[in-house]
Amino acid sequence: MPSASDSPRAAGEPVSRPERASDLNLDNAFWRFSLAVYASRGVAQECLALQETLNVDVNLLLFCAWMGAQRRALGPSQVEAAGATIAVWHSGVVRSLRGVRQQIKSLARDDFEPFRSQVKSLELKAEQIEQAILFSHAQAIETANTGTEPREMVAENITAYLDSVAGDRVSSAGSLSVACLVEAARRQIAA
Repeated sequence: MPSASDSPRAAGEPVSRPERASDLNLDNAFWRFSLAVYASRGVAQECLALQETLNVDVNLLLFCAWMGAQRRALGPSQVEAAGATIAVWHSGVVRSLRGVRQQIKSLARDDFEPFRSQVKSLELKAEQIEQAILFSHAQAIETANTGTEPREMVAENITAYLDSVAGDRVSSAGSLSVACLVEAARRQIAA
């Protein structure tokens, strides 16, 4: 599968967005990267802590790590644009499904568990679609080659995202870490 840097488009030429969900590439390099990284020890716990504490979008966090692994540095405006690309989907679909799943769980009824599992499956599918939107968006991001190694770029991109979404709250949330995420992303670079 070609990477974002293999795009044949001319500089500055817009990339058309998929008009239908069926036009999205659901099984893309970013999705596979995310599955591998998220399954790594400690990553899910870090990501969920950031989601709960700082209202971080885990898919954007993973996107920043993946872009860094691709040697593509993201500045604040690029992180903001990526967030804007998925904002409606994320708030209207992903968060809504998450809220429904959490509400069903809070009812503590074993007979509701099959339905909660179905909602959880839909939530995961919605996140895969969100990642496909981000993957498509990545094709249009112009990045400069800073000469920074991908291992450092992963950390820099994640920091850029956390700064944009949480600002001063990142430093006040001292117990939060992205060490497992950064290390798992770095292992994917080597793989």
